[in-house]
Amino acid sequence: MRVPINAMPIDLDGDGDLDILGGSRGEPRVFWFENTGNPEELFVEHPMSDDGVSGFNVDFADLSGDGLLDVVLAQSFQHLVWLEAPDWELRRIGTIEPDQLVGLVAADINGDGAADVLVGGYSRGPRDVDGDVTPDDPLARLAWFENPASPGGNWTRQDISRRKRGMYDKFIPRDMDGDGDVDFVSTRGNSIPNDGVFWLEQIRSDEPLPAFEAARDSDSEQMPLPSSH
Repeated sequence: MRVPINAMPIDLDGDGDLDILGGSRGEPRVFWFENTGNPEELFVEHPMSDDGVSGFNVDFADLSGDGLLDVVLAQSFQHLVWLEAPDWELRRIGTIEPDQLVGLVAADINGDGAADVLVGGYSRGPRDVDGDVTPDDPLARLAWFENPASPGGNWTRQDISRRKRGMYDKFIPRDMDGDGDVDFVSTRGNSIPNDGVFWLEQIRSDEPLPAFEAARDSDSEQMPLPSSH
């Protein structure tokens, strides 16, 4: 059963007109409709992947460096993957298990010229109070994966935050403070009374920083990584 869950206009084949990427959650798969320019058959459907990918959230970037747009998306809401154009070979990036991956966006976070990926997780516990959850339960996580600049290389996950409550399902990359690096505007849900719009300021330093600076004095409890992270 096909249940459409997403549709995005994008020039996937690089011919100068807009095609459409679609996703389904009834039978988890993604596909694209090629814009033929022919009024009698304007769009022709092409399969991309039916390997547990629904296309709930997707983004586009040339991850292989061949000049073609690849597709970044989640597989089974657990694993971050990408489909390499033009044959749409599925390649693995990483996971935030047991957290449920819902939000993602591609952007050059570390300034090396290659697109990295920021992701957000969806907590499955109570939405109005911090419930009796453990580090091994699906919680609210923010993390990013560093691009190895090689199609077959290993991506490195960098964790930002993990809390008992929250859902981060949308990110917009912008240099909010004009300092030359990319920040992110995002929304947070499922964490009453902490829901709302926020932005992540990227702060670079010569040495790793032990923690981020929280925007609130009181928030949902910060949690450690799962035992099998």
